[in-house]
Amino acid sequence: MFKLFSAGEAETAAWPMRDVVAALKKRFADVDALGEDGPLKVYGVQDNGVNFVVALMQTGPGSQQVAELGFLARFSGFPVTAQVTEQINQNLHISVASIENNDLFLMAGLQVVGAFDEMQFNLIVEQWRRDLALCIHRLQGDSQSLADVFPAAKMEAARKFATNMAPPEAIEGEARGDIDMLSTFLGAKRAARVACDECGGRGKRGLIARVCEACDGEGFVEGRL
Repeated sequence: MFKLFSAGEAETAAWPMRDVVAALKKRFADVDALGEDGPLKVYGVQDNGVNFVVALMQTGPGSQQVAELGFLARFSGFPVTAQVTEQINQNLHISVASIENNDLFLMAGLQVVGAFDEMQFNLIVEQWRRDLALCIHRLQGDSQSLADVFPAAKMEAARKFATNMAPPEAIEGEARGDIDMLSTFLGAKRAARVACDECGGRGKRGLIARVCEACDGEGFVEGRL
């Protein structure tokens, strides 16, 4: 959904500001306009006690056409170290974490492409919230696992059904034999696919999480037979 602009797309790859803001207010009950700076318009969102900013970069001042989306959350007073920040960055999907004056900043910057679609916009918002959850979990330490706060994970029936056992060979540290869970999961037509070397299988590249053009954001490419 997101990628770098090509020369021919720069003028058309934009979303109506009113549609983006309407979708944002539909998703969150507490959304406030914080101000404008040239083409940049910023909204503050409170989501279940967590504050973050959604920044909408227009194609030009007053154009009402959004060319870039940005997300920002700041965590102050937490025991943040370079090691903790590195661990957080290893698990983020569309964001990047950075330390500044002992505060941790979680940021994501994305360029839009194609026509606005509320469902796709909400998927991006959920990816941001996932990154927020991972960040908060790591900042709080190991006092509470993610499984503890996920309702389905508390149900015994759900935990039992969702279990995927490693083959005996893998448990014993021996060869996997003929069992390849990844190939089976991806399906017969995709069995020859391998992780993309350009993005390491993450589907994104760079500090502002650009979609990897080598694999179109899938994280996998056709393997060499």
